[in-house]
Amino acid sequence: MNTPRKLRFLALWNLISGLFPMAAGATPATFELSLKSAETRSIDTSDQIKSLDSSSQAAIEAAKASNISLYPTLSFKADYFYLTNIPTLVLPVQGHPGFPMGTHDNYGFGPALTYTLWDSGANWNTYKSANLQAVARDEDKKAATLNLLMLTRASYVRLQLASEELRLLYSSLELARAQFHDIKANFRAGAASKLDQVDAERDVINYGLQFEQKQAEVTADLKDLLALIREPAPQDVSKPGPAGVPEISLLLKLDSQDALLNDSRFLQYSPPDEKQPMLRSLEIQAESLDHSAESEKGKYFPKVDLSATAMWQYPYELLPTTEEQNTFMVSVTIPLSEGLRVNHQVAEKRREAEAIRFNKSQSKVNMDRDYEKAVALITSLRAQQKMSLEDVALSESAAKLYYQSYRAGKINLIDVQSANNRALNAKVNAARTNAQVLNQLFTLNLISGERLK
Repeated sequence: MNTPRKLRFLALWNLISGLFPMAAGATPATFELSLKSAETRSIDTSDQIKSLDSSSQAAIEAAKASNISLYPTLSFKADYFYLTNIPTLVLPVQGHPGFPMGTHDNYGFGPALTYTLWDSGANWNTYKSANLQAVARDEDKKAATLNLLMLTRASYVRLQLASEELRLLYSSLELARAQFHDIKANFRAGAASKLDQVDAERDVINYGLQFEQKQAEVTADLKDLLALIREPAPQDVSKPGPAGVPEISLLLKLDSQDALLNDSRFLQYSPPDEKQPMLRSLEIQAESLDHSAESEKGKYFPKVDLSATAMWQYPYELLPTTEEQNTFMVSVTIPLSEGLRVNHQVAEKRREAEAIRFNKSQSKVNMDRDYEKAVALITSLRAQQKMSLEDVALSESAAKLYYQSYRAGKINLIDVQSANNRALNAKVNAARTNAQVLNQLFTLNLISGERLK
C-alpha cells in the first residue's frame, strides 16, 4: 500500500473510530422514558405550576375571608379612662358636702356583637368577586399545565425524531462502508476505477460527518427534555442513541412514533369552546370585575349596622358601683359627598371587565383560526404519510437495483450514491412527517382544552 493510500485509510479509520469510541463489548447505561412519565414529571416538578397552585390557594383564602364579613362579628370590648375633674352636686343643706357626679376611674368590659344589616349588597358582591378570582386562578393553572404538556410533548417528539434519524444515518453509514470495501476489493482486482474508490471513500466520510452532527443534536435534545422534567443527567450523555446503533454511551428507550400516533388521548379533539381554560379564565375575571363594580355602587346608598353589647360598667350612672349594662343600637350611615369618587371607581371596574372581554374575544378568534389550520394540516400530513411509506419502499428497492446495475457495469457510482441518498431522505421524510402529525395533534389538544385528569 503506497503512502498516500495509507494516509487516506488511516484518516478514514480514525473518523469511524472517533464515532464509536467505547470499548468493544461495553454495555451502555439505559435511559428509559415514556411520554406519559415525562408529562407527569414535568408537571410535578414545575415551579411555575407550583406557583400558580399557591396563587390559587391564596385566592381561595381571600374569598373565605371575604365571606366572613357576611356574618355577625362577636368581639370582646374593654375601655378605661380617668377624669381629673369630677363635678359635685351641691344640695341646699348647710354643711352637706354634696354628691360627686361620677368617679375619677371609669371602665367597662364585655362582649359586643355587630352586624351589617344593609349595605346594598356591597359585602356580598365583594365576596362573589373574590370567589370568582379564585376560580379564575385555578383556570390559569389548568391553562399553564396544558402549555407545559405541549412543551414536554414537543421536546419528547423532537428527541424521538433525532434518535430515529441517528439510527437511519448509521444504517446508511454501514451501507456506505460495505460498498466502499466492495469497491476497494474490485479496484484491487481491476474491476473498478480509482475514481470510484475515492468517491466511495468520500461517501463514508460524508455519512460519518452527518452522523456526528446528528449525535450532537440528540445530546442537545436529550438535555432539553431532562431540564423540562427536572431529571438529573445520566453520567455520560455525550453519545446517546437508540437500539441498533453500536458503541453509544447511553441507550435511549422511548415510545415509538407509531405508538404515539395511535394513542387515543391525542385523537380526541374539538373546536375551542367556553370550557377552554384560557377563555374560561378571562370570562371569570370579567365577571369578578362586574361584581367589584356592583360592590362599589353600594357606596351610593345608606348603610345600616346593628350592634349589641353586654358591658360591666363602673361607675353605674352616678353611683360608684359596678353593674351590667346591656345596649342595643341601630346606626344608619348616609354618604353625602362620595358620589363623584364612586362614579370613577365603578367606571374603572366596568372598563377593566370590558377590556378583558375584548381580549377573550380576540383569543377565541385566534384559537378558531389555529384550530382550522391544524385540522387542515393534519389532513394533508395524513395523505403525505401514505405517500412517504410508498416512497420508502420504492427508494429502498431502487437503491438495491442501482447497485446491482453498477456492479454489472451498466451505470456509474454517482447514480448509486444518488439512489442511496434518496432512500435515506425518504426514510427521514417519513419520520419527520410522523413527527409533524404528532405536533399538530398536540396543538389541537392544547387549543381544545384537553380535559385534565
